[in-house]
Amino acid sequence: MEDEKQTTEPMKLNDNDDMSDGGDDTDDDDNQDETMATSAASPPPISKSWAALTTHSPCYTGGTVAFSHTPTAAVTASSSSEESSSSQHFILAQRGGDVSIIEASTGLLLRTVRKGKLYQGGHDLSSEYDEEEEEEDDDEETMDAEAITAFALSPNNMDMIAVTRSHLVRKYSLAAPADTEGKEVKAANQTKKEDAKGANEKPALQSVTSITDPAKVSFNFGKSGHPLPVTKIAFHPSGIFFATGSVDGLVKIWDTRNGYATHALHPTSSSDGGGSRGRYTVTCLEWRPTTTSLILAVGREDGSIAIHDLLLNAHDTKKASLPVAVLRDHLSAVTCVAWSSEAGMGINASAGSTASASGTRKHGKGVFFSSGRDSVINTWLISEEEMNYLDGPKRKKKKARKDDDGQQRQAPIKVSYLRIRTLPVYEQVESMVLLSRKFRPPSETRDQQEILGKRDVVLATCGTKGNVRLWKASPGDKDGGIQNVLSELSPLAVQNDDEAFGEEQGGYTSLFLTSLSTSHLSPMLVAIDAEHNMAFLRMQWMGDGGDKLGFVTDRAIVGHNGEILDLSVIPQLGNSVGDDKHTVAIATNSSQVRIFGLGEAKEDEIGEETRNHSALSPRGMLDGHSSIVLSIDASPCGRYLATASKDKTMRLWHIPSQRCVAVATGHTEAIGSVALSKKAGCYDVGGKASENGAGAFAVTASKDRTLKVWPLPGAAVINRWADVKGGENALNARLSARAHEKDINIVSVAPNDSLIATGSQDKQVKLWRATDLALHGTLKGHKRGVWDCQFSPHDKVVATASGDRTLKLWSIADCSCVRTFQGHMAGVLRVRFLATGLQLLSSGSDGLIKLWTVRTNECESTMDGHNDKIWALDISPCGTALFSGGADSKIAVWRDTTKERDDAVREAEEQNILMEQKLSNHLRNKQYEKALIIALELDKPYQVLKVLTEIVEKDTKNGRGIETLQKHVIKWSPDRLKQVLKYCREWNTRARNSHIAMLVVKAVVTTIPAAKLASSHEGIPEILAGIAPYAERHFDRLDRMVGDSYLLDFTLFSMGSLHGSNNEGYNEWADRSKYVLPPKEAEGKIQIGGSLIVGGKKNKGHDSDSSDDSIVTIGESDTDSSSDES
Repeated sequence: MEDEKQTTEPMKLNDNDDMSDGGDDTDDDDNQDETMATSAASPPPISKSWAALTTHSPCYTGGTVAFSHTPTAAVTASSSSEESSSSQHFILAQRGGDVSIIEASTGLLLRTVRKGKLYQGGHDLSSEYDEEEEEEDDDEETMDAEAITAFALSPNNMDMIAVTRSHLVRKYSLAAPADTEGKEVKAANQTKKEDAKGANEKPALQSVTSITDPAKVSFNFGKSGHPLPVTKIAFHPSGIFFATGSVDGLVKIWDTRNGYATHALHPTSSSDGGGSRGRYTVTCLEWRPTTTSLILAVGREDGSIAIHDLLLNAHDTKKASLPVAVLRDHLSAVTCVAWSSEAGMGINASAGSTASASGTRKHGKGVFFSSGRDSVINTWLISEEEMNYLDGPKRKKKKARKDDDGQQRQAPIKVSYLRIRTLPVYEQVESMVLLSRKFRPPSETRDQQEILGKRDVVLATCGTKGNVRLWKASPGDKDGGIQNVLSELSPLAVQNDDEAFGEEQGGYTSLFLTSLSTSHLSPMLVAIDAEHNMAFLRMQWMGDGGDKLGFVTDRAIVGHNGEILDLSVIPQLGNSVGDDKHTVAIATNSSQVRIFGLGEAKEDEIGEETRNHSALSPRGMLDGHSSIVLSIDASPCGRYLATASKDKTMRLWHIPSQRCVAVATGHTEAIGSVALSKKAGCYDVGGKASENGAGAFAVTASKDRTLKVWPLPGAAVINRWADVKGGENALNARLSARAHEKDINIVSVAPNDSLIATGSQDKQVKLWRATDLALHGTLKGHKRGVWDCQFSPHDKVVATASGDRTLKLWSIADCSCVRTFQGHMAGVLRVRFLATGLQLLSSGSDGLIKLWTVRTNECESTMDGHNDKIWALDISPCGTALFSGGADSKIAVWRDTTKERDDAVREAEEQNILMEQKLSNHLRNKQYEKALIIALELDKPYQVLKVLTEIVEKDTKNGRGIETLQKHVIKWSPDRLKQVLKYCREWNTRARNSHIAMLVVKAVVTTIPAAKLASSHEGIPEILAGIAPYAERHFDRLDRMVGDSYLLDFTLFSMGSLHGSNNEGYNEWADRSKYVLPPKEAEGKIQIGGSLIVGGKKNKGHDSDSSDDSIVTIGESDTDSSSDES
């Protein structure tokens, strides 16, 4: 009986409890008793609602990436209305078959081009999209035909060209008009006449980062004409032309103004410049960065580079699509090319002057760089020479050739690219960027100027080794020959090994130069690695004297995490309770553990507006395991982290230095779970005491069904290990036991380190004494495997989560089940106690997080933020933040909004009371028009009916009809109009309220045109259709009532004839009465009206036989009455 009573009341830990067995923890238990006594005096509030604070979703899955850039002067001048969008900072990244729009400052996924905003208040609206991605297979019939395979961002940051899997070329407008909320005419109903009428009026543009709708397709170019998929798109700096390249080697030039392809550039064979066509994948497309030329370099997989000058041979249609030069010095795929007009301008000055004097078009001089997967960087010198028509001295002179326009044809220009340098870099170069003078750190001192001069050419490269490197070449003597135009490329700076991605992980895949920075105006290099992470690198002078150029990692954006297997919140030392700056360690489907930080991320200031957001940002990466990390746990002191992996090892990490300090080996199978001791003071215990079990320890549970306890040395020893770089010390197991008959899924430690709980696939949870691993008890009752078990921070209970869709609460004293929580639609994977211990949080395979109250056994709230299994769940020590991660690669951060919700409810109640009082005052003072507005705001149909009745009666007395109603209808918004019509639909179902309902409907239809009424709101036509049937019934009833009223008139008229000759009173009544139609005699019968026939008598003095044929008609028309009288 005592045990039963103990389970129904809050159960406190004390010195006599069984959880204290095996250790002398009297002082700690006394402190816990004092803390709980204090909390008992003022019971903590019950949490009832949680909302998503921020969500880190997969935004980049590999492929093309584009950064917003400042438009050129020509583009800015031609699009002055787009100034607000030109200064925006965002990133476009490929996400499966869609394109993500990412906020550059925070790395948050704002929306996608095809789906729009995916996340609203933490609820994921992209489940259909993700399901389609998961269900895709290699069969072409199941592939999404609308999936985007390649895209490019226009120089004005407003438009995007995309090519789909079905070879459709489309132009998307990223800054949709401000009236795209559905209240204006839809795009499908816009005619060409309307477009022509509004051609001179540009719609108001919104910010690209503020729109939540999908991007609008502003133009369809039709089929691309490429027989194979398009993989590369490049915009010309002017924004007028763009090029598309496909797998078959074909390149097409498109005109955005007219919407058609102008050129088709086929690959050429190695035999001659205009020979047979080949099939070589386009690996690189790059325009020369000038708006006055149309020079395009096409790199292909066979190592060739075709240089096309579309203006140089524009007069000759046969040569317009042929390259002016083909470079074949690379042995593998060409990945990047770049032009430099600042070097090599002194060579062939005579040729340049001749060309200028003759007035021909110039190709332009300078230096050309190319890189490829053959691990070399080639330097080319560009020269041009005018060719004369020389037909020999004995031949007759021919007439001057003319163009198609009739003008004299100019002498052709011969363009040549001469390779002058080849630099072996000993890695496959995946990307190369040319840094112009304005994009370099300034050289202020003499030493810095010697290292990096103003005339030096600087290149940045990255590749398979995972290092970003800078190269420089100094200009030589222009009179020293071609080979001395530019020196050899020499190393200038290299990324630090600690910050570099490394070759083992796959290296870098691309490199970009951008000005997107949260705190620095200088440009930055963005390196994208093989795991889809974007590292923002800032170039700056380093060293004591500032004589060394290096890289500093400013921040990073994680594009794709993979499946989240586990996470643990790292307690922050020295922070006050309630601090919202949290650090969390996350185990993804890889051998690395990623550290994320939650804090305020400040956006770039645009104008005078600055916004702050809470966002998850990468803080580091722990790399040491050789296989996938399955479980992690952080120490309560916040200094250490334990990770367990499939490589059969457990590693201990020093969090401040992010170094592995110790490794535990001994399991024969993968380690599925790890837990650290929960008493923070034990981590300072060292020496023999820690070896004997008095200090901190780690517990591991493996697939080999064994449980091991690993004692940890004191903090002094661990900190000394962390100072030694590269040192990994071995941990020795103090205790080991065979725990279960099947795989162990979870292991956890009690708050006072006295007990250890293990959950297994054998449907059991076992409790072990931490001192000697003696079995304390077995919890039996689940019907499927147990996935998680956690101790309560205050009470003597254990919560377990199982695959049988239930949560159970167990008493530690007698191992009995106290509570069972049911509500999940699938297996429950994780469970956590809130800080008060009175509530539980659980996550399951159904993608839901549920909040339970232990006392009432009820679910208080359900959070829907994932669309797949939620494997990871943890709450911050202060209880203000909840972190969840799942198989959908999403990390969600939740916060308790109970107080905000209660405050909002209380404020709404106060406002409601105030409005109701105002409504009563207006009704008392007969201010019906003001009362109507308040009644509609309060959504009180009865009060609205009462006010409208008073308004109608008042207008009827004054003879104004429905003028007042019509004045109100004009002021109503579409939503308000829909609200009133819904009231009318309900009122019209009752006869006594139908009169007011019909008057309101009459006021609406006589005030607002039918076309506008039908298009103003989607639901109004349906509401009117619901009013019509009851309205017909009411009109039929009124018709019958009017007809019956004629019978009353006839009865009264007949009663007057009974007076005989003394009909003085009757005549007076007849004169005062107003009949619908005056009574008359016709064919010896009395007729009143004409539509209804009743029996009657002839005139006075004449008798007639009464029969069924003797009738009186009521309701005769005016035309019939006039004809009879005549």
